[in-house]
Amino acid sequence: MCGSNAFSQANYSVMLVFYECPVCGRFQLGTHNSNSQLNYNHLAPYLFHHCFSHKNLDEYRYHTVLKRELCDKYKAEFKEGRNTHGHPVHMDADLIENWYPNTFSERVNYILMYLSEHTAHMGQLFSFSYQESLSLMFIDRKEKASNGIVNLQEEWRKESDCENDLRFMLDCLAEDSYISYSLSSSESKQLELRLRPKGYNRIDELQKYRAAGHNVLVAMKFGDETKPLREAIRKGIKDAQYNAIFIDEVQHNDFITPELLKYIRDSKFVVVDLTHRNNGAYFEEGYAMGLGKPVIQLCKTGVTLHFDIAQKNTILWEVEDDIPEKLCNRIKATID
Repeated sequence: MCGSNAFSQANYSVMLVFYECPVCGRFQLGTHNSNSQLNYNHLAPYLFHHCFSHKNLDEYRYHTVLKRELCDKYKAEFKEGRNTHGHPVHMDADLIENWYPNTFSERVNYILMYLSEHTAHMGQLFSFSYQESLSLMFIDRKEKASNGIVNLQEEWRKESDCENDLRFMLDCLAEDSYISYSLSSSESKQLELRLRPKGYNRIDELQKYRAAGHNVLVAMKFGDETKPLREAIRKGIKDAQYNAIFIDEVQHNDFITPELLKYIRDSKFVVVDLTHRNNGAYFEEGYAMGLGKPVIQLCKTGVTLHFDIAQKNTILWEVEDDIPEKLCNRIKATID
């Protein structure tokens, strides 16, 4: 994906290829045209920023384009010691595009937060290879097709053009006093950079924004059949000026339960849909209530709720299109 030499192993019985890359980490893609929906200019930064290293054997995770149901199956097999590659983490074109920064400001935020999350000491000097630098700074490696799609068959950009784009991004960050850097002119083009006080200040503001409760965890049943429900809830939360967090869309290196509980603790309130009587959703609602977090409860009309929470004021919906306006109004009426 990034132009580095990587180990690859094909399994043509399922038409998938497994990779281990020093920059992109461990991941699995389909063969040839089966990846046509993926934007390869966005995929390489996505893999780098969420890298599951081949050196980290704690859970031995890898990104994959396998369907979520197969990921769940292979996770269970892995826990029983019967999986070849490790713990699969689903990715697809929608996840990658929803994550990829759409504006220059978002790109700067992602870069600074990456540096913050990968530093052990304030003032630490970072060192990146050339390919790592391109992914860190969101530099396109491939030319766009006439339809705007960037797939595996598109031509690689000239190295000089990529390097010019890289230096532009670095100069912008340096001119704003976020970083100081040096990029060697040798063939290796090693990048060394250090965060400056203004960079730390912007990181502090970003972390305050996150901690202030703008993120809202959503507890519900996940799967293809609930995608319309997911998007309706996402829209209602977004319309109320909050950011919906779905735990299956979050890339993380911890076991799922600690990560899930952390997002509940960091949320100003929690939204729970109990239509499918999902035990996990009940657990997450109970944990949030135990912390004193406001919980907004949704359920499809006609579904019988557990008696412990049946008396709680619940947003009832007939079809998913009912949800955005009702949810937005409830948030505005009950959340500061």
